[in-house]
Amino acid sequence: MMIIDFHTHAFPDPLAAGALAQLTQNAARFADLYGELVPHTDGTLKGLQASGKQAGIQVSLIQPIATSAKPSHSINDFAALADREPGLRSFGSVHPRNPEWREELERLAGLGLLGIKLHPEYQGCYVDDPETVQVVKEAGRLGLTVLFHAGVDIGMPPPVHCTPERVARLREKVPDTRLILAHMGGDHLWKEAGEILPQLNVYIDTSHAIPEYPEQWPLFAQIIRAMGTDRVLFGTDSPWMGQDKAVETTRRFLQDYRFTPEDSAAILGGNAARLLRIQEEHQ
Repeated sequence: MMIIDFHTHAFPDPLAAGALAQLTQNAARFADLYGELVPHTDGTLKGLQASGKQAGIQVSLIQPIATSAKPSHSINDFAALADREPGLRSFGSVHPRNPEWREELERLAGLGLLGIKLHPEYQGCYVDDPETVQVVKEAGRLGLTVLFHAGVDIGMPPPVHCTPERVARLREKVPDTRLILAHMGGDHLWKEAGEILPQLNVYIDTSHAIPEYPEQWPLFAQIIRAMGTDRVLFGTDSPWMGQDKAVETTRRFLQDYRFTPEDSAAILGGNAARLLRIQEEHQ
């Protein structure tokens, strides 16, 4: 069975230590609500490759974030480099307020990247804002998938910029772009995600959810069945979750809640392989 981690993070070597330190510091402000955030790799490409190999993961997909409205050339250049590394693939990213967002989308598509990550909390844009809508619409025209951080971010204060209700409004305006909502459709908004997202023809990923919140397993199982197992992608949010633990725990969850071997294979890698067009390459 192929295992693909659809949601990971890594940084250029000179920036990795500082990025992990800053993100850990941000999350510490909310440790009483969400627990301590501890990195499980050194944040580099080599660290992610080693982690994935240890966990039995064939491909780890990096999800970069353009946190500034300044041009994101360097972010997408790094993504294109990572996309060619053994055991890795990468999406790109743009900021909805980047004045060159359209040109940068075209450029990253030309680099061969298959999608973009948008993080409404870090980017300060609601998912259904006109500026976000136009980026998502153009991404779809270019054949790019869009993955959103969805729900609460444990390092950022309210309000939440990507709720299931706002995703529904986005979907009305952008009916055709392939959308993926991270963290079981909306971190800490799982009840709403289970009620709204199955009607919207979107995907969800399991990152930073199943191993972290075992008390939510009955609800997670309901969400997966409502979505359909062909719309669910395994993810970890590495380095913020150990990939080995996530694989082991997700397998146990799928077995305990009596998903079929075919369903489990689809969630752990088959669905992602289809989206990323890498099944033959890595089998």
